Amino acid sequence: MPRVVSITSSRADVSILLPVWRACMEASIDLHIFATGMHLASTGSHLPDVPGAVIHTGGADLGGSDAQTATTAMAAITAAAGTIYERVQPDTILVMGDRLDMLPAAVAGLPFNIVIVHLHGGEITEGALDDRARHALTKLAHFHCVSSEGAKRQLIAMGEEPSRIALTGAPGIDTLLSAIPMTRRQWLEAVGFDQEPEDTPLRLVTVHPETNSANAAAPLRAVVKALDAVPQPTLFTAPNSDPGGAAMRQAINGYVATRRWARFRDTLGPVLYPNALRHASIMIGNSSSGIIEAATFGLPVIDVGGRQKGREAGENVIRVEANEVDIISAMKRVDARKSRFGTHNIYGDGHAGPRVAEVLLGLHRHNGLRRKTIFVGHS
Repeated sequence: MPRVVSITSSRADVSILLPVWRACMEASIDLHIFATGMHLASTGSHLPDVPGAVIHTGGADLGGSDAQTATTAMAAITAAAGTIYERVQPDTILVMGDRLDMLPAAVAGLPFNIVIVHLHGGEITEGALDDRARHALTKLAHFHCVSSEGAKRQLIAMGEEPSRIALTGAPGIDTLLSAIPMTRRQWLEAVGFDQEPEDTPLRLVTVHPETNSANAAAPLRAVVKALDAVPQPTLFTAPNSDPGGAAMRQAINGYVATRRWARFRDTLGPVLYPNALRHASIMIGNSSSGIIEAATFGLPVIDVGGRQKGREAGENVIRVEANEVDIISAMKRVDARKSRFGTHNIYGDGHAGPRVAEVLLGLHRHNGLRRKTIFVGHS
């Protein structure tokens, strides 16, 4: 029975990894979950019950305030991860994505020479430091579970061997499709809009710091100006804990407090969030969820600024610069359309979790997995 340590460092990870964890349990994998990063924040962990898995916690939250706090937290995550690897002796470490607090957990595996599997590599987000973290994780990893054909091509262009890449799709889509559907009235009441008519348009807004920009908060400032120009029910979810995230959270709280048509929820979770994508009229911001998951429901998305620049997107995504004029224009385009887009999603079909578990089960069949070469050739 393979022993796997899966790293989760944020609330967003959980909805992505939950189908993988469940599939691991069904496949009799000895699963250990290491919760770190935002799970250590004052708002608390967002881990669901995963029967049969062993939960570990440690490290520190990046804090969302400044670079020094983030680097101190990253060092704490490295130390905590090393302690867990020494105790658990895993066959494999499963890391995902691109977060700064994911990287130190992978680095800690190097002295132990543990096989690393990377989920969601090969994607591009030029406007965020996450882009470099993701590519660093790619080079640390021995095997890749990618979400799209484009991501696979990118990994091959980076010198990763095609035999080390499995096209699994994005597990977050599994979570969306398995969530219990809510009626629009049930959902409006659950997120604090119980007084609104059932047919009222509602905007879903998530804005993170654009960490590769000299002005990381510019997207948020542009978004709130655009929202003020067209007041209507609006639900904000929290920015992440990248440097600048704490200040953005404070600004959002202040904004919501003075707009009776706006609400703030730290996180919506694995039931309310899929239903948000089902019932919202538009999504605005710069979250990867707007690119990867929203297409499953055909939800129109206005992607603001450069954080997600370079990431493949479906027809439901309108990309604009971080200024209110462009955002207002895009909102008018969505209003004029009066319908959703098709639900084809380039990032998967809702069956990624079992595919990732199958990869974790079958790694023993790959000879010499720890010895990587740079692949030069054509896919």
